[in-house]
Amino acid sequence: MLKKIIAVWNGEQFMKGIVEKFGEMISDGDYVFYHAWGVLIGRMVAEEVRQPLHDRDHIINESEREIRRMLLEHLSINPKQDVSGCLALMSMVKDAERIGDYSKNIFELATILGPEAKEMKYIDRLGKVQGDIARNLPPLKRAFLEGDDKVASGIMVEYQKIKDECGEILDNLFHEQLSTREAVSTTILVRSLKRINSHMCNIASGIVYPLDKIDFVRVRDGLLE
Repeated sequence: MLKKIIAVWNGEQFMKGIVEKFGEMISDGDYVFYHAWGVLIGRMVAEEVRQPLHDRDHIINESEREIRRMLLEHLSINPKQDVSGCLALMSMVKDAERIGDYSKNIFELATILGPEAKEMKYIDRLGKVQGDIARNLPPLKRAFLEGDDKVASGIMVEYQKIKDECGEILDNLFHEQLSTREAVSTTILVRSLKRINSHMCNIASGIVYPLDKIDFVRVRDGLLE
């Protein structure tokens, strides 16, 4: 949907600034996600990461507000231009903000669990899910900046695979005899990963679909419907 609109926006300095700022939001979410997981698995030290992570999350929140303000300013001056694109981006910017929020939740849980996180039964499977999501964040940014619906479609197909794996882990938990602490922690992590994956897919859907179909994705036999 956004391919032609972004091409036009990139020719206008004001709108190009909005496009670039949204791309930065995705990168900032990637930063928070990467460092939060690094603390969870013991690759990074929480106190060394806490302030930079907090600062980056604050930037994400500020960017959301600024982009919305700039879009409203644009529409007030050009009420008949780019309405569908602006509305789509209004929706997508909230998804980008939520990626940061759920990543921050992972960091908060990591500080509670400490070293025991690495000993959880499902940590390897969760790490695989996290890796699959992390690999999709830079292509998601590129897909948006370039209006590349093929890359965005690929991310949406990957979304379904990741979603299915999260669902399987949750199903498996019902048959486990884990401590309450570990079961709850695992559920929170699965939930956070699943939501980050969903918000990424929502952004990708805004690149591929018309406005009325954003956030609704159906995949069958590895193909979008």
